[in-house]
Amino acid sequence: MNKNVLYSVILIAIVAIGASIGTYSYFTANRTTNANKFVAGTLDLDVSANGSVLEPFVVENIGNSPTISGSKTWTVKNTGSLPGRLLIGLQNLSNLENGCNDQEKLADPTCEDLNKEGNLGSAINLKISLDGQEVAGSTLSGQNGAVIGTAWDGLTPVILQPGEERQVAAYWETDGSSYGNEIQGDSVNFDLNFRLVQQTK
Repeated sequence: MNKNVLYSVILIAIVAIGASIGTYSYFTANRTTNANKFVAGTLDLDVSANGSVLEPFVVENIGNSPTISGSKTWTVKNTGSLPGRLLIGLQNLSNLENGCNDQEKLADPTCEDLNKEGNLGSAINLKISLDGQEVAGSTLSGQNGAVIGTAWDGLTPVILQPGEERQVAAYWETDGSSYGNEIQGDSVNFDLNFRLVQQTK
């Protein structure tokens, strides 16, 4: 066999092998996952007292009796689908002077100063309890506005699972030895803020 014929046979064989490789296919099978989606959970909080919605507590005419005390209890429930950390603190705390009569002037000569805050808050102790155990407390003077929230933040985190309830109560008290004419006409306003923050750990 001459060389040209041999080269032709080898070339034909190589082309044939290349053609068979190019047309070779693998077996396949398919499955599809249907209706894939992402759904966000919810985080929501219900705060009620004796079945009613969150409402303020108002104490008026302090001094009518030398000693005042009282309490209010709320049921706090996680009504969402995710666990959350319960946080509580005071907001918008303000001590108002509300004018200055003659008797108050004798006890507090600065009471007519328009920039002066009232004295009532320093005479009232507010305590917060969780499930019957006191966990935070402070007077209601303006400088103490963050004390209760800071104390609560320092607790072992209070985690509410979906559907879980806890009891939170506020107790207030003062007595005649803690104030005098300097609180006449004064008032204290504040909000008690309940927050539920998503727990991610």
